[in-house]
This record gives sequence, structure tokens and C-alpha cells, in this order.
Amino acid sequence: MNTRRSFFEDVALLSALAAVLQEEGHAQATDQKMSNFWDAYFNEATRDPSLVSKGATDSELIDPAKKVQLIHAGPEGLRYPADISDSDLKSDSDVVVTLNPGHFRPSPEDHRAIAKSKGCQIRLDWVQTQPIMNLLTPMAWAGLAAWSVEKQTETPVKDSSGKVTGMKITAGPATPSIGDLGFKDPNDPNAPVQNQVILMGGSGRMALNVRAVRVNQRLQGVLDKSVRYSSIIAPFFGFAPIAIPALKVLTQLVGAVFNHEAVIMNSMPLQVLATKGARNGPHNSSSVKIVTGDFIAVPDNQTQDLKSDFEKLRVVDGWLVHQDNNKNEPVEARAKDSRIPPVSYMSMGFTIEPLADVVKRKAQGG
Repeated sequence: MNTRRSFFEDVALLSALAAVLQEEGHAQATDQKMSNFWDAYFNEATRDPSLVSKGATDSELIDPAKKVQLIHAGPEGLRYPADISDSDLKSDSDVVVTLNPGHFRPSPEDHRAIAKSKGCQIRLDWVQTQPIMNLLTPMAWAGLAAWSVEKQTETPVKDSSGKVTGMKITAGPATPSIGDLGFKDPNDPNAPVQNQVILMGGSGRMALNVRAVRVNQRLQGVLDKSVRYSSIIAPFFGFAPIAIPALKVLTQLVGAVFNHEAVIMNSMPLQVLATKGARNGPHNSSSVKIVTGDFIAVPDNQTQDLKSDFEKLRVVDGWLVHQDNNKNEPVEARAKDSRIPPVSYMSMGFTIEPLADVVKRKAQGG
């Protein structure tokens, strides 16, 4: 098992190798569009929330057609956040959002893009817009799920009676579970899960970016075989909270390890409103309301495929299912129902509580 110390040694080694390769002229040419995206991303992340953005940063998205659309999944089906009633928002000033990432399912087209690049990366960021105290700067929480495709996927083939008759071999990744995207430190399994984000004033920013990526083989080749790129990157994003300047530096490091291949979903830090006070305060026209419950993120150019089925779809255990599914079937099987539109989606569960209640509970050992 890696230790926290060895993890930082790995990061230092990778940083040094990246610098050396760049000095020797081996680094790939700078992707100007990607560079512009991250510049605009961190400008938006650190923007004064009292100064309402004009939304110009969306023009710097890598693929504007695949901008993230957040959709609330309730007991009566799907709905856009704009349809959430203001009365459903918390009345408290400061809140804690507990995040429970569920599952990511790529559409057939996006599945092929991931298979072609042999890797995928999901990054979920939350950023404070108000600091906890005047002595501290606003903080960020970030989670990263990354995997590479080394082998083919084998799926059991069943007949009408449910008996397995063979195996279907598919080139590319299986639909992944990203339950480990929980802002925890895998180097210290005894550490408490840190998947709670503190939103002072009830407002903050959230961003989700999903990309098909390929490992930088030059860096991979010079690393010791016992040091895998996933074990270097994923643990860092398990720490929370982190100062935004530090997050920016590590974003550059991630860029050295993963070569961008294709966009599945992309977003700038989107303003989220969890309380009535935040809703009544300065906010962008593109801001979204969030409440306790399930949400899915979908590429904007695929939301139209979902629209006609909004009232018939539910989220169960992180999977999108049809209301008329056989509820006695395993949820993973229900998620493969042909009546579910073949869109890319990532599910997330939010629990929003008053900060004072969470502090009190923790003081009592809860």
C-alpha cells in the first residue's frame, strides 16, 4: 500500500520528469484551445460572486455542444433545475453538501471515443465563493476518476430463460462505477471520507468535465512499473479541501500525464444555489438550484433525446431506469432497458444540510 509520503514522492518525481521532457523538447505541442479553457476555467472559479458574469466564458469550452446540463431526478421523473421551487431551497445561510457520485454511462458514440483513446477521465470540482473565515481564502474540492483500457470487456449472453449461453466480447471499457470518486484519501484507508463541501452563503460553483484521454507514453515509459499514473493522480484529488492555486498547479500536472483525445462533457464552474438567501442574492442567469436528492449530468446536445421521457425515467442507486421496468430485476439490468435513451450521463446524489447541524453532529461524534 502506498503511504502519504510515497505519494508525494511520486508526484515530485512525475513533476521533475515532466519538466525534463519539456526541456528536452519531447513535450507535445501546446493545445491552445485546452490552454484557453483552463485559463477561463480558473478565472471563473475565482471571480467575485458579487460581479455577475456575462457568460462569456462558455465560448472557451472545448466543445460547446457538449456543455453539461444538470437535471434533477425526483420521484415523479426528471426536471430541469429551473423547475425546482424556490420554497424547496434551504432557509439557512450556510450549508454543507454531501456528495455521492453514482455512475457514469457513456452513449454508444462516446463509448467508441473512449475505447479508441483507451482511457477516460471524470473530474468533478466544487468551489467556494465565500471563505469560511476572513483569514482563509475560498477553497475547492475536487474528485478525479480515471482508468485505462487494457483489455476487452466480456459480458455474459443469456437466453430467454436467463441461462448464460456464452460471452460477448466488446473492445473498450465496461460501463464504470465511480463510487470511489468520494474525495477520500486512498493512501490512508482509516481517514474519514471527505465528500462534504461547505457552501458559505448557500452558494458555490460546480464543474464536471469528462474526457476521453490517452496516457502520455513518454512519461509512462520512464516511470517505474510500480508507479501507475492512476495511483499518482487519483489520490491527490482525494484530499479536500485544497487551495485554488494548488488545484491549478495540479491541473497542469494532470495535463502532462493525460493527452486529451475527445470531449464527453465539459463545463466551466457553474454557480449553484442551495438556499433562499443565495437565490435572492447576486447570481448568474445560468445558475442552477440544487436540493437534496439525485441529479444527472448530460451533454447539452443529448438532452433533447431525454425530453420526451422525462416523466418516465427515475434514478435508482445511481442508474437511470424506466418507471415500467420490472422492479424485481437487479438495477444494473434495469439500466440496460432499451426504452432508456442512449445518452451519456453521470449521476450524483446531494444531501444538503445546515452547517450548524453538521457541526453539532460532529461535535457529538456523529
